[in-house]
Amino acid sequence: MVDQVPLDSNRPTDDRSNAAPSLTERAAKAARAELRGERAGILGARGLSPLPLLVRRRVPERWSFIHVMERLEEAFRTLGRLPTPTRPRGYINSMPFHLYDRADLNSQLETYELERMTRMRNRVRIPPSPAEIARMEEALRWPTIYLSGVEYEHVARAVNLGALWAAVDADVDRRLRRIKLTRRVFNARKLQGLRIITQELIRQRVPIR
Repeated sequence: MVDQVPLDSNRPTDDRSNAAPSLTERAAKAARAELRGERAGILGARGLSPLPLLVRRRVPERWSFIHVMERLEEAFRTLGRLPTPTRPRGYINSMPFHLYDRADLNSQLETYELERMTRMRNRVRIPPSPAEIARMEEALRWPTIYLSGVEYEHVARAVNLGALWAAVDADVDRRLRRIKLTRRVFNARKLQGLRIITQELIRQRVPIR
């Protein structure tokens, strides 16, 4: 026999405090998260994303050349994620797409070329958030603003190349041999430029983010 549980007549039947948020509230929360550069609250096709797609940034209380270097590297990574063309419109390849027959596909399957091309076509590139783009635009101007003198020409180049190579995970030794520069000189120039930028950011009281 099943026990009968009496109903409480005083309890409200519509408990709005535990109700799920409306679509408008979820969209507003996702928009605020996008502006802050967060990925945990982004509203997708199946609802809010349960896990953050990016690691939460750690912002120190004071500018340091380490944070300046990280900001420059982040700026070049964000620049590489922008969906912009890399060459003038007139130089884009206008050749028609090649149609493969069964023999070509079988040959590509044997040499694993078909699998490689499939992975490249199915690769998803997550566009940067407005907050990431704002930080990118700010950081990319630092070498131009604070290292604009003729005496800082090589220093500014070392800062930009160091951040770019770190962002794309390039072979630094090979790149240095190409421009005929030793790692010791390159690191000294880069460190000097990062320290100058850090000092100017502190002196001008630029908000850290």
